Amino acid sequence: MDREIPQIQRVKSKLARIVPWLILVVIVLFLLIILRSYFSVIRVNVGDISTAEVRLGRMEGSFHAEAVVTPLNAYRVEAMTGGRIEAIFFELGDYVQKGQSILKLSNDDLRLSLLAQEASVTDQINNLSNARITNNQSQQSQRLKIAEAENSLNRVLRYYTQQTQLMEQGFVSSEDMISAREEYDIARTRFQYLQEEARTDSLFRMQQIAQLEGAVRQLELSLNHIRKRVNELDVKAPMSGQITQLNLNLGQIVAPGALLAQIEDDDSYYLEGKVDQYYLSRLKEGADARIRHQGAEVFLKVTKVQPRLQSDRITIDIEGKLPEGLKSGQRLPVDIITDSLEDVLFLPLGQYLTDGEAYVYVVDKTANKAEKRAVETGFRNIREIEIISGLDLGEMVITSSYKRFKERETIRIKE
Repeated sequence: MDREIPQIQRVKSKLARIVPWLILVVIVLFLLIILRSYFSVIRVNVGDISTAEVRLGRMEGSFHAEAVVTPLNAYRVEAMTGGRIEAIFFELGDYVQKGQSILKLSNDDLRLSLLAQEASVTDQINNLSNARITNNQSQQSQRLKIAEAENSLNRVLRYYTQQTQLMEQGFVSSEDMISAREEYDIARTRFQYLQEEARTDSLFRMQQIAQLEGAVRQLELSLNHIRKRVNELDVKAPMSGQITQLNLNLGQIVAPGALLAQIEDDDSYYLEGKVDQYYLSRLKEGADARIRHQGAEVFLKVTKVQPRLQSDRITIDIEGKLPEGLKSGQRLPVDIITDSLEDVLFLPLGQYLTDGEAYVYVVDKTANKAEKRAVETGFRNIREIEIISGLDLGEMVITSSYKRFKERETIRIKE
């Protein structure tokens, strides 16, 4: 015969079967939470990381440029005339004064040309002198002939006038009158011819003299040019300064236009910088520039931006009072300052930005733990990056590489 089981016993029986399973589920969930917490935390030694403080202040907009110390005044001494080096009076690094002889060349062909040109000038001057003498003699001779012809004309004119008066009185025949007239016409024609001949001969001889004078001037110009070239064999310093290039040997033959030496004024330098075209839109004349020399900052100005790119770079001139001790050709890193932000939160640049800009690890006050936190960044320069949100002033942030953290939420920092 069946016996009825009470209701309460049935409930207890069901609970007895369910409770073990509930306990098992709770245990599993608890273990999962523990495991998740364990694997979301990584432990690092304090010596393996670097940290920086969130600061408030001014951020400069700037970028790097490579610059070379360049003399403000430099002169490339080139060979104006080719020749053989006979003497060198200075060495590399010596200081010279303007007008001092640096070296001396020899050129036998040029000296022979000088002698030949001097002879040509002398011959032409002699020809000119002879032409002037001949012209003077001719003028004297023509003046004498003209004077004689004029005297003869005056004498014949007086006779002709007398004959005319006597003919009017009936004392002279027509034949005598005609003869007197003919003598007068001949004397007048001769006088006029001699005058015209003198004018024509004078013009011819003056033209001849002018041509000879022109030839003498041309020869003298050519002679002066050759003398100048001979004088250029004595190579002199065009300015005072230091010889920074002089790679020559005695007996060496140099061609016209060859570089002989370079002289620089070591009292005044400027920086010639090369800037990547990426920064061209931010670059302008008048921008501040900064260099660091022996622990001190020196501020300069960008005075010129060249209009043409070369090898994807643009050349700029940077001027100002440079520190002492710089040498021509010395390379210096330069910061070009383009703009600035005031009263902004910022962190120094670091490897952490390469691994991810959207988050950082913030160290708590105990310095034993760092939590992952999302941040928003903004403006950056060559040293800092702006923090727009996510961090407060004075908080410490890990700035070394995040690669080993593998997206962990928490970092345990061990001493």
